Amino acid sequence: MTLSNSPRKAHMAEWIIAAVADDDLVLLEEVRALFSEYHEWLGEAVCASRLVQEIANLPGPYSAPQGKLFLAHDGDGAAIGCIGLRPHSGSACEVKRLYVRQPARGGGVGRALLARAIQAAREIGYAEALVTTLPDSMPLAASMYERAGFERVEPFLDFSVVAEDVPVLYLSRTLR
Repeated sequence: MTLSNSPRKAHMAEWIIAAVADDDLVLLEEVRALFSEYHEWLGEAVCASRLVQEIANLPGPYSAPQGKLFLAHDGDGAAIGCIGLRPHSGSACEVKRLYVRQPARGGGVGRALLARAIQAAREIGYAEALVTTLPDSMPLAASMYERAGFERVEPFLDFSVVAEDVPVLYLSRTLR
């Protein structure tokens, strides 16, 4: 899937979103690098040991057939963003680790990654997608999720790696 960027990001004319196979060591290494940047970007908001363990064990909970990882590459082939999909409970999945590198932010890459993860969740057969976000660290994320059809819900058991004192926003979207 190739998607065009918005005009305000003209230096990055397009990007490609690709699924990451569980045994593709090259792409998994790119995901590790992006997850590590995500970890550094969030800083003290995350529980470092849990996220480091998740990164080391990729694809881990994002493994097929119930999970999936996606990477966005720019027109030059550089990895610019990622997203993960993992089973949660029953017929629900959780969308995790949506991250876009700074130069590519604001051009629709995050929305495109989210749309691809939702499509994959439907293809796998999930009835509901759950997501958490950190309103203090990611103030624009909640509105992006809400524009994509997610609604705020009561807290649910999630697989976040955030510190206990960090506010978390819980969202859900029906997929059927």
